[in-house]
Parts: sequence; C-alpha cells; structure tokens
Amino acid sequence: MALIKIINIAFSLVLIALVKKMVNYKILSNREKHNRFSNMKSRCGKAYQKKNPRYKGAFIWEGWLKYKTKTFFVWLDNNYYEVDGEQMDVDKDILQYGNKQYHPDLCLVVPHSINVFFENIEVGKTNITYNSKTGKYVVKITDGKKNIGATDIDSYNEALDIYCDIKQGILVNKAKALKDKIPEKVYMALMNTDVKAINCKYYLADESEV
Repeated sequence: MALIKIINIAFSLVLIALVKKMVNYKILSNREKHNRFSNMKSRCGKAYQKKNPRYKGAFIWEGWLKYKTKTFFVWLDNNYYEVDGEQMDVDKDILQYGNKQYHPDLCLVVPHSINVFFENIEVGKTNITYNSKTGKYVVKITDGKKNIGATDIDSYNEALDIYCDIKQGILVNKAKALKDKIPEKVYMALMNTDVKAINCKYYLADESEV
C-alpha cells in the first residue's frame, strides 16, 4: 500500500510539472515590474478615472503600495506568464466582479483579450434594441470580427436572457481555447463567471419601463 501511495504521489507531481510547462511562465526584469506597477498606479489616479469612469474608486492594497519590491514584484514572479500574440494585463475584476482593490488575493494575470471581454460583459445600449415596426427586440453582440445576435424577441427580459447566454457561450469558448496556455486558477475563474448574475441589475420588474 505504501508503495502504491508513493507511486500515486510521484505521478501527481509529474502531472503538475507537465501542466506548468504548458503555461509560459516568465520572470520580468525589474524595469518591466516597475512599469507594471506604474501602469496599475496610474489607473488608480483621479485623472485616469475621470477619463475612464469604469475605474472610479480603484485603489491599490497598502502592502503593494508601500512595499512593492517585496510584495507586488514577488507576486508577479509567481503569477506572470505570457500567451503568444497577447498583451498580458493585471486584472482585478474577474475573481470578484466589481472589485475595486488591486490585491494579491483578488488579481489575476490574464490575456488582454480576456480583460477587454470583461470590460464589455455588461449589456450596453446598442446590444438590445427595439424594432418599432415589428414590436420586437433585437440582440446584437460583436465578438472580434464576428457579429452574433437574435431577432423577433417578444420582451426586453427575454432579449437580456439571450444576450447573457450568448456572452456566456463566448466566454466558455475563449476559456477552452486558452486552457493549456493559462494557469488553472485563471481558467476556473473564467469558467465560473456567471454572466447572467453580473447583468441581473438590468432586468426589468415592469416591461413597460422600456
């Protein structure tokens, strides 16, 4: 039994090593780390937030702010990786949507395309429109160069359901395409995202509100 247990442990370690090799981890230079910190800090400034309201209220955890070389730089060493053809971003919204704090337990390093997806995960004014001629709703979503949508929908809430389902499908497909290139915790964070929960505030109690 002891031998079998040792073999199982060894096999598990080999699997972990193989998985880690698939992810292109990288140690950034000190200059690159300073640039990452400066970019993050600028997003927490009033001037940036005035131009980008989505970042209003964003701030950096005190431990990163005061001891960046011993905390933020080390966090980057343990979490930074690269995906071919992608800019890599430090994201604060995926693990806890709506989070305002850049904190080691709340941030992930993600491909820029994923970051952009989350910036547009909430329904916008052009995503659901009303066709006065038909009395129906239309859903329009752009995914890269592809346009996805639906027509002849009876109600706004039904249209929002469809919007959320389409967005959820796009996210799942993106996550699966990146599965072997991103850390497991990033993959699971993407797969566990509930698009409908994020958009629940847009559902109408009274359809006549539209």
